[in-house]
Amino acid sequence: MTNSDKKTVNLINVDFQGLHVNTIGDGEAIVFLHGGPGSEQRFFLPHVLPLSRKFKLVFYDQRGCGKSEPSIDNQYSMKDEVNALELLRKELRLEKINLFGESWGSMLALLYATTYPEKVNKIFLTAAIGVTAEGFKIFGEELEKRLSKKDKVNLSNLEVRLKRGDSTIEDILLILDKYYVYSEGSLKRKAKTSINPTVNDAIGKDILDNYDLTNRLDAINNIPILIAQGSHDILTPNLAEKLLLEHIPHAKLIEIEKCGHWTVLEKPNEINKIAHDFFNTSLLS
Repeated sequence: MTNSDKKTVNLINVDFQGLHVNTIGDGEAIVFLHGGPGSEQRFFLPHVLPLSRKFKLVFYDQRGCGKSEPSIDNQYSMKDEVNALELLRKELRLEKINLFGESWGSMLALLYATTYPEKVNKIFLTAAIGVTAEGFKIFGEELEKRLSKKDKVNLSNLEVRLKRGDSTIEDILLILDKYYVYSEGSLKRKAKTSINPTVNDAIGKDILDNYDLTNRLDAINNIPILIAQGSHDILTPNLAEKLLLEHIPHAKLIEIEKCGHWTVLEKPNEINKIAHDFFNTSLLS
């Protein structure tokens, strides 16, 4: 992004029903679904803002995340997030939406699309996880394999302290962040973001117990789906093929070279070009 691009950025707040929403640009809408679970929209910023030259970008913090209000009973589920996204679509008066889902957001995109297929135009997934809880489990297993012995010990100690209230989830992320990227230098571009451990725990458990879209995928057979996976993602492109393409054969997969899980952070120019070309292509072509 150039300096002139940065000067013209003007995110418009559209808070409603406790959700913190920002929009920028005009044109066909792209709704961004952040990861975590429990993270926030700032992860995408300012990296994807060049897309606002062509599209209307919609960012929001999921319930209980970032600047959005917690749920009334402080309970969180995948179904509630799908419902919140549908409320957002209606509030913004969007007939159909394009979805840009990152990590957990890729799962939310597929959950929403299989629930409201008639409301989805195209789906762009990056750092994708899969269509069942298997991908979520494998992600944890593959991440643990990468941890050094020292970091495993430090994480174990921090988790004990976290339960006592003597540490925070941010302390844990300081150790884990470097495992999400190909080059640690790219972490300098990462915005300071928060993560809600209650949301993370609740939706994580819901995923493990209930996330399985295999019997619902026929609903999205006519929706174009593109997946951009980092070559060195915790879930490699080969794993993404098994976890996604074997179930969604019409989806396309692009490998982002020399890139880890956080493609938006490490390779924003490539991601923006791929997303721009994907969303800009007519469905009739």
